[in-house]
Amino acid sequence: MEKSKAIILTYSPEPKKTCAAAARISTTLGTATEIYEKTNDDNIGNLISKVLSSGHKSFIEHAYFTIAFENVSVFLEEFIIEFRLASFTVKSRRYVDFSNMGYYQPEFRFSKNVAENKKEKLLREYNNHMNYLFSEYSYFVQNGIPKEDARFILPYSYRSNFYCSVNARELLHIIYSAIYGRGRRFPEIKNIGKSLLEQAKSIFPDVFDLLETVESGSEDKEERLRKLFEQKLIKEKATTHLTELISYTKEPEEIVVISAIASNTGCKTYMAKEIIAKDRNIFDEVLKIIMRDRRKRELEQANFTFRINGISLAGLTHIVRHRIHSIIVPSFTEFGKSEEYSIPDTIRGTKGYLERYNEVWRRNKAAFNDFREIGVLKEDLVYLYLSGNVLDIITTMNGRELYHFIQLRSCNRAQWEIRNIAIDMLKKLRKVAPKLFAEYGPACFMTGKCPEGKYSCGRMDEIREFFGGNLE
Repeated sequence: MEKSKAIILTYSPEPKKTCAAAARISTTLGTATEIYEKTNDDNIGNLISKVLSSGHKSFIEHAYFTIAFENVSVFLEEFIIEFRLASFTVKSRRYVDFSNMGYYQPEFRFSKNVAENKKEKLLREYNNHMNYLFSEYSYFVQNGIPKEDARFILPYSYRSNFYCSVNARELLHIIYSAIYGRGRRFPEIKNIGKSLLEQAKSIFPDVFDLLETVESGSEDKEERLRKLFEQKLIKEKATTHLTELISYTKEPEEIVVISAIASNTGCKTYMAKEIIAKDRNIFDEVLKIIMRDRRKRELEQANFTFRINGISLAGLTHIVRHRIHSIIVPSFTEFGKSEEYSIPDTIRGTKGYLERYNEVWRRNKAAFNDFREIGVLKEDLVYLYLSGNVLDIITTMNGRELYHFIQLRSCNRAQWEIRNIAIDMLKKLRKVAPKLFAEYGPACFMTGKCPEGKYSCGRMDEIREFFGGNLE
């Protein structure tokens, strides 16, 4: 079996010297280049340690690392890509056939004593079940079901390969969370964290030897909150709403326009308010200028918090990969395994396929329950989840990130689940800020041009008419 591993491929040249120069620049005379050239003494390790111990960390952000994650589970991938201050490129499950990609095999742990022969039998059952799931995935792909739909029956153990580029400060945070934080209960994640720490220490010991000095604290709020509310919550049937706009900046359009007027004319805030109150044509013109400009910083002044209900684990990846938003993903061990699951229209519309698809879910549920009854720890059961399991998430995006998100995800080229979510969000946004979000939609709607080239859906006029209406 292939082992999960993470390899630091490349890193900034002279990270120690670069970070030491950055630490000195705020208190030392000379240009940035002069300070860098003079930073060559043997004592800079002590300087780095001293500055870090005093609580200043930003200077180590000038050291950068590119990491290759190889044959890790998609569960580990999900853990890593939730970190916001990093760049990721992931092998697409929409375009790559995963039939022979393989899967992660955990060393199952148990909540009670289990005989060795029973453990061996369990491992055989796990491997047989994984092989069954991959064979069913292959069956659907070979019979014309799109890969992006067949992937819903891939187990959350399937192998993933991706790149991550990250600065030293965020890498410290990732490693600490993997070894001592929420990742510590999962051997695969913890081992990857330890491996990255050893590699990083060999490259930049002055920083990574101080992991437990720079990073500290617990990540146990999930357990504490569940304990606090375990006797107080009533489970209700899930909502039928795809998305819920649960909070947003008061008068978002006015905030955007006022910030543009005040910051570009120097007038007082009350004067900007008076201007747009007296002349709504000015309001409309300012909004139009903002939306046509490449640097739409004013949109960032308005924030919108959504709850997205019933998103699949496969679809979650599309949301999480957007970097400039604040997302809350619930505990996988508590909420990742759901009774409900996504059924693509390509499968729902064909009786034979639907019966076979539902049979996969029935057999997976039976296997999951068997493993749980034997006493497998819930942290190891996550590898028996399927990518079509659903959960609810909460995210906050500002107006500028929503511009980017909706432009990409409401396009006909977007995966259908994420496209439905983006359009549903846009419907709700247009109700609270109709003039502002009337401008939002896919690229062809906003710019009059399709950026997809040969992959264009060829329906630009139809799409522009749809987004120019009420989206019903």
